Amino acid sequence: MSEDDEAARRLLPVADAVAASHAEGRLHGTASSAPDEVRWLGTQLSHAGSAGRPGWLAPLHELAMRPDPAERPTAAEFADYLRARVAPPSPPLRPRRSPALLVLAGAAVVTVFGVVGAALLFTGGGNEAPAETPSRAEPTADTEDDEPTATRSAEPVTARRLERFARDYVTTASSDAERGFRLLTRDYQGRSPRYREVWTAIQDPEILSLDSDPATLTVRYTYRYRLPGGARRTEEVTLQLVQRGGRLLIAGATARPG
Repeated sequence: MSEDDEAARRLLPVADAVAASHAEGRLHGTASSAPDEVRWLGTQLSHAGSAGRPGWLAPLHELAMRPDPAERPTAAEFADYLRARVAPPSPPLRPRRSPALLVLAGAAVVTVFGVVGAALLFTGGGNEAPAETPSRAEPTADTEDDEPTATRSAEPVTARRLERFARDYVTTASSDAERGFRLLTRDYQGRSPRYREVWTAIQDPEILSLDSDPATLTVRYTYRYRLPGGARRTEEVTLQLVQRGGRLLIAGATARPG
């Protein structure tokens, strides 16, 4: 049994107890609010020796420790993530919730919690500061060739072009995660280790609104998508783009619940 599996087995009953308290409208007693109790659960992963390593619990720890309480999973989601890999040592203290929020990709567990799905996808799980506004004429450095035709021309960067890129990108990434990955700069690819796993889980994306700023090469869109099991999520995403020659690539992004 791996260290992560052992840590999950030890912490699952505690997470279930915290979730049961929250379901009853009360705190478990470890902190002053429900999000802070989830953060406390995240610290228990550190004590178990699982945080900071590339194991399957690392994404859960990253999410639970988010500075913004609204971006943390619920205690029930925290417990469901643990349960996806290990059987509970005793009957859970609450009815088991639907596993629709979790995707099993081979032996790996991919977190797609609704409130932070895109944030985790774009930042690779870390807390990333907004990217600096890039030059609109950066030297060509990337050699990705497989991108939507609409982004290949040397046409001016207009609001219409930025919005077309966003639509093409969402369609491409959700249908072929490998092609979508090639629309990231090399640096951003290195900061998005779980990109393919998460985009593989996103189904039937629908863009609800679009807004762009050609002066800063940013485009913001709100979209809704479906997760395996039928659950739907809505998120607002801001893409920071750069020009490489006549092409647009994604150099950074932020996301929040829509």
